[in-house]
Amino acid sequence: MVAVTAKPPGTAPNFSRLLSRWLFLLVILVIEFIGIIYQFEAPTVADDASWSARLFANSREIWRIAIGFISVFLISFIPRVSRVKNIISELQEQSTGYRWWLWLTGHFLALAAFIFITSLVFEKPTDPARLSAAWVAGWFALASATFLLWLLAVAPSRFWLRRAREEYQGLLMGLLLGVPAGLLLLGAAGSLVQGKLWISLAEPTLRLVHTLLGLVYSDLVYQPENFLIGISAFQVEIFGACSGYEGIILITVFLTIYFWLFRKELRFPQVLWLFPIGIMAIWLANAMRIATLIVIGASFSPEIAVKGFHSQAGWIAFTLIALGLVTLSHRMRFFTVTKANSAVTRNSAIAAALLFPLLVLLAVSMMTAAFSAGFEALYPLPVVAAAAALWYYRKAYGALGWSWSWQAAGIGGAVFLLWLTLEPNVDSRKTELARGLAELSAWSATVWLTFRVLGSVIVVPLVEELAFRGYLLRKLIAQDFENVRLGQFTWLSFIMSSVLFGLLHGRWLAGTLAGMAYALAVYRRGQLGDAVLAHITTNALIAICVLVQGRWALWS
Repeated sequence: MVAVTAKPPGTAPNFSRLLSRWLFLLVILVIEFIGIIYQFEAPTVADDASWSARLFANSREIWRIAIGFISVFLISFIPRVSRVKNIISELQEQSTGYRWWLWLTGHFLALAAFIFITSLVFEKPTDPARLSAAWVAGWFALASATFLLWLLAVAPSRFWLRRAREEYQGLLMGLLLGVPAGLLLLGAAGSLVQGKLWISLAEPTLRLVHTLLGLVYSDLVYQPENFLIGISAFQVEIFGACSGYEGIILITVFLTIYFWLFRKELRFPQVLWLFPIGIMAIWLANAMRIATLIVIGASFSPEIAVKGFHSQAGWIAFTLIALGLVTLSHRMRFFTVTKANSAVTRNSAIAAALLFPLLVLLAVSMMTAAFSAGFEALYPLPVVAAAAALWYYRKAYGALGWSWSWQAAGIGGAVFLLWLTLEPNVDSRKTELARGLAELSAWSATVWLTFRVLGSVIVVPLVEELAFRGYLLRKLIAQDFENVRLGQFTWLSFIMSSVLFGLLHGRWLAGTLAGMAYALAVYRRGQLGDAVLAHITTNALIAICVLVQGRWALWS
């Protein structure tokens, strides 16, 4: 006889039932939100309309503010992700016998009232009496009640009150930083393309550049209506990319990735203050970049200003500011959880040995490229600087595995064929590299090509593999990356490190696939030397192809 145990009436629902309920409620909210957005068109108001009328006219921006708030709050919640299981267990207990459908019914009633009021306010022609402060208060009260009742359908009030008490700092940070972030970054995706939103940033950029140039020159050319700035000998026109949005988005993405990688070492939500610091710094640096560009073009060389400095100065500023923010976060206890132990110091030293040569190569390369007119005549300088960094840290690389492998060389050959297949059809004779070499003497061209081959075949593979496969591939698996064996596989580290490797190169698709192949070389035997050998093989075959066939575009 089999005993059957009846389920007690007060048993908490299992996780699958809760998950199904939450997904159901989320789908309802999304459908309601999309329906309201597309059903109602915000009223058009005059320039001298009241603040309440303007608020109604810009009511569609609420979703951007909400997404910015939620994004900042989730970033502040990163260090507490491990508590999700405890929160779910707590929610399961509090959901015992919970009549969530009653709150959902109230939500639908509040939604009906909200839709009715919205239809009155947004109807055409617009009634000015319905754009008053009283209508704004009632409209926002109904919207808030609708969302609050939806939250109560998701979980009991005691659950939300406890979350608010425990996460008040993250909620406050979300309000302070998420609102402007939502308006700025999410608005850039749509309005920037239409040529509207960037103007709000271009105007103060123009004024600041005008002020900076006024300290040096008297014959200024300043036409804010045409976004033109400069002096009589050299002027530039400010477009969307030059207004500062690209730098702001880049620094925001960088800090988000940095916060995730070092979430256990950073103090949340305090570290989120690096967002406004970084955004302000990158905007000021962009104005300095434009002013310096005009100075170089007017007083030295318009060709260097346009072809070299214009494209590289932004990346130089971004790199310096990003490194400065990282340094600031680790030097101030306000941002970092202090860990004074030898293990952390040792890991930091190993990380420096793996990353510093690549940082040196990138930094010096950007500096030399910024002061070139297309052809990088100073290419030997970053090669020598990176080689010096490798020599300085040479003792730290001994345990990474450096034995020969024919299979690794074969992987490098396969990447070479892939690279040629994905290479765009470009006339190599028309590249800056071909024209620059033609202008050099035979001796100077030989020296330059020697350094180019040494840099491409030896220095670049070493510094890139140390950083991407030696450091990043393991850092994406665990904070204490030194204890992660080379060759340990996770999908996240494999894909992310390969994508970032691809983004470092001009041919991002070929670079990403190459990064995946070099990672597979490491996984095969757990030796970093296999990835380096594969990379060397690829670059050596490319160098032979360039020198023998004259395909200079492969090095462009």
